Amino acid sequence: MGCNYTKVRPVQELAVPMPAELVLSTTNDQLPVEIIYKILDELDIETIFVSLYNVCKRFNSILSTYDKYHFNLKTISLNRFNLICSRIRPEQIIELTLSDDENSPGLIEQFLLRFSLNEFVRLRSLTLIQINNEEYMNLILIPMADHTSLLNLFSIKIINRDETYGEIFVELIMSILTKPSLRKVHFDLSYGRTTSNPLPWLEQCSIRHMIFKGSCSVNFIRNTFIHAPQLETFAASDFNFDEEIDLNNVPNNHEDDNDSDANEEFEVQAEENLNHEENQIPKNEKFTSIESTNYLNSLTLYDCSINMSKFEWMLQEIPTLKRFRLSTITGYNDESILDGHRWTTLVSNMDKFEFIFSVYLPDSSVWDTDVCITTFRTPFWTEDKQWFVSLEKYDDEVILYTLPYLNDFYVVKSLSSSFQYRSTAIENSTLQIQCMNNVRDLYIDTWNIIKPQVENAILPHFLHVTHLSLCGKWPKSKSFLTDMETIIDMSTIEELSREEIVPTIDFITLLNMMPNLKSIKTSTNLLDALNAAKFSHTNCLRSFIIAPNDYEDQHAVNIEPFCSMFPRIQHLIIPVDNVDSCQYVLDQLKQDLLSVIFRITGNDHSFDETDDESENEEENSAVNLFSEWIQELSERYHCYKKQRQIHIWLQ
Repeated sequence: MGCNYTKVRPVQELAVPMPAELVLSTTNDQLPVEIIYKILDELDIETIFVSLYNVCKRFNSILSTYDKYHFNLKTISLNRFNLICSRIRPEQIIELTLSDDENSPGLIEQFLLRFSLNEFVRLRSLTLIQINNEEYMNLILIPMADHTSLLNLFSIKIINRDETYGEIFVELIMSILTKPSLRKVHFDLSYGRTTSNPLPWLEQCSIRHMIFKGSCSVNFIRNTFIHAPQLETFAASDFNFDEEIDLNNVPNNHEDDNDSDANEEFEVQAEENLNHEENQIPKNEKFTSIESTNYLNSLTLYDCSINMSKFEWMLQEIPTLKRFRLSTITGYNDESILDGHRWTTLVSNMDKFEFIFSVYLPDSSVWDTDVCITTFRTPFWTEDKQWFVSLEKYDDEVILYTLPYLNDFYVVKSLSSSFQYRSTAIENSTLQIQCMNNVRDLYIDTWNIIKPQVENAILPHFLHVTHLSLCGKWPKSKSFLTDMETIIDMSTIEELSREEIVPTIDFITLLNMMPNLKSIKTSTNLLDALNAAKFSHTNCLRSFIIAPNDYEDQHAVNIEPFCSMFPRIQHLIIPVDNVDSCQYVLDQLKQDLLSVIFRITGNDHSFDETDDESENEEENSAVNLFSEWIQELSERYHCYKKQRQIHIWLQ
């Protein structure tokens, strides 16, 4: 006999549920401490101290001996910051992230009042984000730079593109870079740090992996390779040749000296005109060797602007290279970079070559789509290396890239009658459909890309986009949002950026299409269009930023409808014009709000010297009202005023 109902049920449904007290008792009494340590390795520090502390005495004891905490203060409430600081000892922390950005105003000051970096004797990784106060920055770095201290950093990361740090910062950084324990460095600093006034290397270091976000002068690269002889991976935004001397143009009457230096100079063929004709005679250029390390096997260059001949020179300089990732700036104008035959010689000894080239084509260009893709269809590309390439041809631009798509950023452009698509992977079943698995940041600049008027046009499908930017006039097509779902998995999107007006119904539909949305960046224009809307986005948003438009002065948001539409926000940046609006935000959003920046609207030049003194007095009086309001706030709020911005961090 058989049973009438044969549906297979999950094991979890068949298990008899155990009382929570019994589960806790079993965990508390029988689970080895080593297993609990493994569990703690997978939890963030807020979860550990908010959810597990004081559960039982044994857990408290384990938490007090566990010594692999990752303390990330980038997005944390003041209340939880104080809670964790009261329960943890510095020697238990191995990774530390300090941030003074808009999500954590004043945090660095509070942190330095509690701790000295000398106390973090087991610290292995340090990340510093947007710390503009140079005094605070130096206080953090001084213990790290002391070679007699017990601090042995393995990794350091500093992010602040707006920094203007002085000589003390530079001296501290260079001392830290020479610490024997340091292996990983990631700097995202101001442009001049690696170009016109590069960091001055003084001693050799033990660094293995280095990232510099920004353009690096060739001289800086040269000095880095000399002082980091064990460097294995290097990444930068570009190589800057502006200060490099073409040795052909230097008068030299010492032929013997030329012969002796021949091994240190390499000739490259550089076209005087990047859109050269076939009969054009190339010009010889000579540059001093960059003296690459013997261990460098991986190089990544983003947003490059140098021409193809310089790439050839550079790659000859790094014979040990096994992995090369390359992307060009938008509007790059050297067509010769699209020649697969030319690349074949340069990358023949590499294990991996990934690229995306965005090349501008002038009206006079004779470049041909089919000729180009043929150079990447040779056995070297499709059989030996199995590096497959796709090409998108627009009116005046070519985008050539390897599959799978290497970049985390992609721009979807409009498709006109001149659009062409080619791929060397068209016969490869695993790559025939473009699954842009690496793309996290998607920017759509026109509406007609969704249903192009191009027969058999092949569009990509984005499976893991986390940041979606929509720019341009909103389309009238009723099927726009449905069509967008055909190329984007909307369930993965966490951040949405949109400045221009969107019809209320479409905006509500758009929000509902993104169940995991955590952040919104928009403008007062869009919010003004939604003021009469009767809806409430009840999901908690990690951040909501109302950014000023580039083309007009920012005006205040209508606070009441805004708080009704978005009642659950953790981090908010919003323009206001009176203190009542500020107080209303604090009162209405108190359930989830962790930090807020109020931008005081008005004339940004109101404090400049002008003939209209009455206007300045009025502006000053308005700003003073905000200062007085800050003084009257309860101790629950940690706040300070910076120019026309009020930063508030909630308990």
